Amino acid sequence: MKFLTDPTLGKLAKWLRILGYDTAYYRGNIDRNFLKKAEKEGRIVLTRKRDMENRSFSGQMVIIQDDRVQDQMRDVIRKLSLTPDPDRTFTICLRCNEALKRISRDEIGEIVPGYVLRNHKDFKICPRCKGIFWPGTHRDNMLGELNEMLR
Repeated sequence: MKFLTDPTLGKLAKWLRILGYDTAYYRGNIDRNFLKKAEKEGRIVLTRKRDMENRSFSGQMVIIQDDRVQDQMRDVIRKLSLTPDPDRTFTICLRCNEALKRISRDEIGEIVPGYVLRNHKDFKICPRCKGIFWPGTHRDNMLGELNEMLR
């Protein structure tokens, strides 16, 4: 399942990526080009613009009415009957929506601080932006917040 969010749903896009969903964040105007992109790429449209449901669109669309990202996540999960898979969490780059690849500690070299290399053994890299990710306290905090959202 792939998503395309409008420019007002950046936080929602990030949280869907945390769950492992391919979620493109659209930065242009919410117009016909927005819908064409979703159709072309086979994405479900997530938008806050209520008038979009009156547009001709053959794909699937969810109109988001909530302001808080926690409520938006609950709404999307409920409306689309999503079943978050713990094995897919943190497999997508939060910045650029690319699938992360495993990378060894030896390959990282001096990219991350020494204490990170000493205290962690699992690393992933984004092939596009070259961001390095590891399961630290930031991840633990995100998982805690995610569990709250999914209750």
